[in-house]
Amino acid sequence: MTLLEVVLDRGQTIAWWVIRQLHAFDFKHFLPLLAKLPLIIAYPVSAFRGYINGLTGRDWRSVALGFRHIRRQSLEGYKHLPTGGSAALYKRWSNERFAAEAREEFEARLVVAHRVEELKCTFKPTDADQICRLNNSRGLLLLTLHFDSFFVGAAFLARSGATINFMSSSVTHDPRVDAAVQDHFDSKYRGLERYLNDGSIVNMEDGLRPFYRMLERHETLIVLGDAPAVPNGVSMTVEFLGHHRKMAGGALRLAERTGSDIGGYLCHHRGGGHYELEVCRIGPASDPASIQHVYDFFSDAITKDPGLWWAVDLLPDMTKSG
Repeated sequence: MTLLEVVLDRGQTIAWWVIRQLHAFDFKHFLPLLAKLPLIIAYPVSAFRGYINGLTGRDWRSVALGFRHIRRQSLEGYKHLPTGGSAALYKRWSNERFAAEAREEFEARLVVAHRVEELKCTFKPTDADQICRLNNSRGLLLLTLHFDSFFVGAAFLARSGATINFMSSSVTHDPRVDAAVQDHFDSKYRGLERYLNDGSIVNMEDGLRPFYRMLERHETLIVLGDAPAVPNGVSMTVEFLGHHRKMAGGALRLAERTGSDIGGYLCHHRGGGHYELEVCRIGPASDPASIQHVYDFFSDAITKDPGLWWAVDLLPDMTKSG
């Protein structure tokens, strides 16, 4: 290794050390403080934080691994959208993607700070009543995406009176993830549980039995539906973003085996503390048209606002079939 290479390597090491220190401060101190400010101030400051994240390509997974792979993979993912686009457009969407993720982190801290009651959410007609009614007759599995304001949307769903549960993952406790980020996820999950009408948030790695019981009790279970199929895992094929794609199918199997209904929801940020919750048509999980309707609903939303989908980096891994 030449002297120049040594200097560059050491400089990069120091740079990532500084980034990690600032990253830890952000999650441990700045975000909690931001969530305590008046909303009229907090939302613009949060937006500026998202703007900086977009410029630098920072998110918790990139910092954990020490390189900005999420931005690179997101730019690649946009090439797989049916909308097409240019390099400049992909860059703009990428910046929006980081801003949307940053806003979700801020909204999670609002949940932790017990400030959901200060937020206003409009339901499309009958959606809340439909969820509440179905909970009385059979289980309901609701899919959603890493899209816009999905997390705080779960708290808004609970305003229907239904018992809401959430499937999470322990991936956030990978030892490479900063302790402040791990604490952030723990806090936001425990904070959300206070709003779920006796519902709970359970890691899927802990086993599927708790999720079966939730649906058997005719409760609602939220599962993120933008995970690609994994080798030797349960999969399903749906029309999604212009192609038949193989997706993780465990959620659909849960719904089918418990005789539950299946649907999807998205929560849209409309500015400041105002939101709109949209629930697509709900149908029996035993009918293949029900799951396809959910992914049509998702495809329409992503195609309209690609920058709001912050799992676009996974799209190249959603294997096309047929």
